Amino acid sequence: LTSCSSNSNLPFNQGFVPGCTGINTSGISTNELLMDCLDGSRAVNFYAIKGPIVVNVWGSWCEGCRQEMPYFVELYQSQRFKSGEIKLLGIDIEESSRQVGVDFIKAYGMSWPHLEDITGKTKTLFGPGAPVTWVNDKNGMVLSKNISAYTDRDQLFTQIEKAFGVRL
Repeated sequence: LTSCSSNSNLPFNQGFVPGCTGINTSGISTNELLMDCLDGSRAVNFYAIKGPIVVNVWGSWCEGCRQEMPYFVELYQSQRFKSGEIKLLGIDIEESSRQVGVDFIKAYGMSWPHLEDITGKTKTLFGPGAPVTWVNDKNGMVLSKNISAYTDRDQLFTQIEKAFGVRL
């Protein structure tokens, strides 16, 4: 799926790790997939998340994730995301420790909520690699998926605009 490498030479953009209070978990589901918020504040049932939301699965070890992350940072700075009309959620997978993910978030300026999956339990849902991006509607239904790195800003923005019928 993607090319992966070591966790060296991170940029430093002074990002921060926010809590997960902004994630809408009012959905009702008989399924449960609990993941901890990367800030350590609480666990979230992925199946209870309602949108509209863009879910990006990433790992600091993933070269494609590093390449596409500036596009997500720019996406999150757009008005529809800043206003909360559309949410962005990261899921950090298979790190050697929580701190590795936290350092990556800070280095890349990824100031939206993130969940963590150190053990790989989300593989059955998202597949065995990263990056993966899901665009979910207000009821949590998947509108579109991207199972690879975005190669440019327009590719990501166009997918979001088409899925939600909005201009960014």
